[in-house]
Amino acid sequence: MLHWPQNLKRFGSLEDFAMSDDRRGLGRGLDDLMAQNEMDLPFLSAYGPASDAEEDISQAKIPPEEIFDAVVRHLRSLGCKIDSVENRKLTVQGLIVVTDEEGVQLIFENETRLPFVPSDLASPGLSEGHIDKDGCRACVMIQAWGIEARRCLSRFIEHVNINDDE
Repeated sequence: MLHWPQNLKRFGSLEDFAMSDDRRGLGRGLDDLMAQNEMDLPFLSAYGPASDAEEDISQAKIPPEEIFDAVVRHLRSLGCKIDSVENRKLTVQGLIVVTDEEGVQLIFENETRLPFVPSDLASPGLSEGHIDKDGCRACVMIQAWGIEARRCLSRFIEHVNINDDE
């Protein structure tokens, strides 16, 4: 049984007080919510794509040159000193970054085991991920710049910084 307030003047009309299904947003799916919010929802990436379509709403498909520029900006924000970038290729702290037609290739090398597992290199926006048997070398292609690509780079740079201090 619904209990209506005694004085509806404070609450407006009866229609304002009772919310309709449309106003509450019932019946919307995950795709609708993601499209409406137009933001990265990283916790959803664990569930995989919403459909068989290759397009991912949360990952912007942009040219490799722009992805490369984003990688350089992100590396600088992490404190990496990047002196020169020649022919869309750079090397910094055991990381080689190369632009090609498909995207931006990252090659990670370190003396200690890298902080990745195969699923890290298969996240949305990343493809062709591979880790060597000893775990000291890995490569992955960034095809869409997003939170997973940033996380991958950040994890590697943090790993290198921690191990260089020891």
